[in-house]
Amino acid sequence: MRARAFEGSIEAGRAAEVLRGITHLVVAARGSSDNAAIFLQYLAGQELGLLVALAAPSLYEGPRRINLSGAGVLAISQSGRSPGMFEVLTQANEQGCSTIALTNDSTSALADSSDVVMALRAGREEAIASTKTFSATWHSLAQLVDALSVNTLEGLEDLPEVVERMASWSLTAALPLDLLNVKGLTMVGRGVGYAVASEIALKVREVSGVRAESYAAPDYLHGPVGADGKGCTLVAVLTDELEDSVLDELLQGCRGSQMATVVIRSSRRAAVECDAEIVLPELGPNWVEGLCAVILGQVIALRLGEMRGREIDTSPGLSKVTLTA
Repeated sequence: MRARAFEGSIEAGRAAEVLRGITHLVVAARGSSDNAAIFLQYLAGQELGLLVALAAPSLYEGPRRINLSGAGVLAISQSGRSPGMFEVLTQANEQGCSTIALTNDSTSALADSSDVVMALRAGREEAIASTKTFSATWHSLAQLVDALSVNTLEGLEDLPEVVERMASWSLTAALPLDLLNVKGLTMVGRGVGYAVASEIALKVREVSGVRAESYAAPDYLHGPVGADGKGCTLVAVLTDELEDSVLDELLQGCRGSQMATVVIRSSRRAAVECDAEIVLPELGPNWVEGLCAVILGQVIALRLGEMRGREIDTSPGLSKVTLTA
């Protein structure tokens, strides 16, 4: 793992060199990769002051032309075959933009169409719900932010060991599955925590079939908080961006509608009044604790899938690579 991390840091350095001087970064992604892009949007903004915009791939279809002046363009696709990604890079190349492909397949057309390839080196992803490639993508994006920064991004050096410990702990932890195996889960976070909530919701829905959705905390408070009720559970992901006052308002609103409440937090945050807490065993920078919460969420999806008798590595109606949209 250390060797792969070193190779990744070299490629991140190459990517950073071609991105020097950009005014903003446009990221094309779908599915889990889109959730990773949201993570980058917040981390790059926090650490670099760099504006990261998410591409709308349908705008790059056919004769349409999107003005990418000043932008660097990053496409994220673990397979290198997600529809729309190639078209975004093609327009970027035609306009002279610097282009990066972050993929698990360095021989893909997506990789061939980019200036620099950042390879995930995660090995073949067998399951429908990509887990190891998502964690590898989170790591690679952190490496890119580190390479673009004048300062060292705290937490990179120890991340491989942190991930291994977190995965082992999560697989043996006592989880409040009775509160999570419900008719509907709402995952809420803010900043990096919103990216975490979005990815956990996607994995839970894919693996277990539980209806799960995600919101940024302020958006949830502006209306949807009143839509759920008894038989549903709110899962709040506490990262540095989610203030105690906002969390209190969230929990009060959910209690008022008879929702159960579960909070995922690190030991740096104080205990709160809710139905159950999951306290992460790892302490670290905000972005590292975010990845720890993602790993926990992957195990939650696994356990819920097992409880519901689902085929864990498949998902009804889904294929490993969606090629039509």
